[in-house]
Amino acid sequence: MKVKIKLLPFLLLASIMLIANCCDEDSEEENCACGVENPQENIQWLQELLEKSFCTEIYLYTYEGEEFIGVHDCPGTYDGGWVIYNCDGTVHCKFIGISAECDCTADFLENFEKTLIYVQDE
Repeated sequence: MKVKIKLLPFLLLASIMLIANCCDEDSEEENCACGVENPQENIQWLQELLEKSFCTEIYLYTYEGEEFIGVHDCPGTYDGGWVIYNCDGTVHCKFIGISAECDCTADFLENFEKTLIYVQDE
């Protein structure tokens, strides 16, 4: 019984922290993607990607109710490419600016919504 009582405060604290880090559907928080506030700090694969980049813009893409994270070279960069990732960090599609190759579907390109959520300019 004592173990259960000691475990309860920990579970409550963990639940509160989890809820505080999540964006709900009605949230007006602009820096939110894949249900996570401040994804550039709280999504490990994105954080690791940003550590390797010097000038990047992060966008929330929404398509058919699903969220994606777009990582774009900053405007004015040489190739100006971008990659759109699923929330788990796998590549959904990409545009390679220097060769103008794009493997996104036409429907995706015509129907997505895009919101800027973070700029890294070092």
